[in-house]
Amino acid sequence: SRLPPGPEKLFELAHRVWWKKSRAMGTDGKFNPRPWKLSASEQGEMDGAIVMLQEALDQGHIRAAEFVGGIYGWGHGVAVDYRRSMAAYKVGAEEGDARCQHQVGMMYYHGHGVDVDYKQARAWLEKAAAQDYPEAVGALGSMYCDGEGATPSWRRAREYFERAIELGSSRAVENMQDLTEGIQKVAPLMDKRVELHGTSGADMNGKRGVATDYHWYPADRTKERYTVKLDGGEAFKV
Repeated sequence: SRLPPGPEKLFELAHRVWWKKSRAMGTDGKFNPRPWKLSASEQGEMDGAIVMLQEALDQGHIRAAEFVGGIYGWGHGVAVDYRRSMAAYKVGAEEGDARCQHQVGMMYYHGHGVDVDYKQARAWLEKAAAQDYPEAVGALGSMYCDGEGATPSWRRAREYFERAIELGSSRAVENMQDLTEGIQKVAPLMDKRVELHGTSGADMNGKRGVATDYHWYPADRTKERYTVKLDGGEAFKV
């Protein structure tokens, strides 16, 4: 008797159907919010592809995790189901797939299928960033920029955005532009030499250094501070 198809063949057959539908729907092989409107016959093909992808995933095909997660996460041929999406992404993430790690991180960040958990979001994004996954690197920059899941640091945010741009992230280019404008408007002394005056530490007044960082707290602007690296080497928040 013939053996059933293995996970690689299942994935190949399902991916061929998904790609065809993606091109027809104008999403060109990418997962995005554009809704899919399928005819009855097209829906039948897509239903079969999803079954094959799930079978491939159940048999250990890690790339299938990305597609099952994306199909349910974006509602491509199915109703959006964040819990099923997260379950699939988690399989791939735990096996070290950077794309899945990034998606798990973003789902924790946005609370899709799980409660919002910035600690978990950052942990998974850092795993993906360690593999140079561009969007994960950029997402960490946003966390440092906005102070969500990380201590606000526009210096760290800029470093992450620069790295993400080097890795090819177009979104990071936009984020860097926004951050640069924010620095100009909100923190114009950042990267400039300054002299301290009016601080609570009298021994610090008159000292000079460079404002190397800015810590932005949009919910409480009174907490916002520069970090100044003094000429003597010590850092001081003011």
